[in-house]
Amino acid sequence: MIQGNRASLSIRSDTKTVAEISAMLGLEPTDWGDKGDLTPAGRAGRNYAPERLTHQRTFWSLTESVDEPSADDQTGFSALRALVVRLEPNAPVFMELRRGGETTLWWSGDSDSTQGGFVLEADLISSLAKLGCDVFGTAYLTEDNHDDEDAMSDGDVVEFRFNN
Repeated sequence: MIQGNRASLSIRSDTKTVAEISAMLGLEPTDWGDKGDLTPAGRAGRNYAPERLTHQRTFWSLTESVDEPSADDQTGFSALRALVVRLEPNAPVFMELRRGGETTLWWSGDSDSTQGGFVLEADLISSLAKLGCDVFGTAYLTEDNHDDEDAMSDGDVVEFRFNN
């Protein structure tokens, strides 16, 4: 079963600034950078290609994290749900943000076994559809001490992608 999980909205734009995106959504990002600003690699002085040292497009991101599932939510998507609840009132804004940019939702979850079980509930699917963002997901699996040769090994990853 998925234990801890994280979800982020990432917006990349050729036409909007961080301040404009924040004003449109009425939310402050957890990570950001206007076109031309230093990336984390640039701030750290890494020896990377120049295009990796500065933002080539405006970047705006909002992240939610849940370390352990609550007793009443065993879906594995509690962080994605919390993020969508914050974003859904601004659903009409996402179409405008996609003009000259892209909006993507990211989810990852940590399983306590070799299975990354989760439940994507219908109301969450409906809310995701209203936002119109692609959802990329990864479940990180751990070894479950089975002798099954076909079982996935420690560190295996299962990925999925939903496109609207």
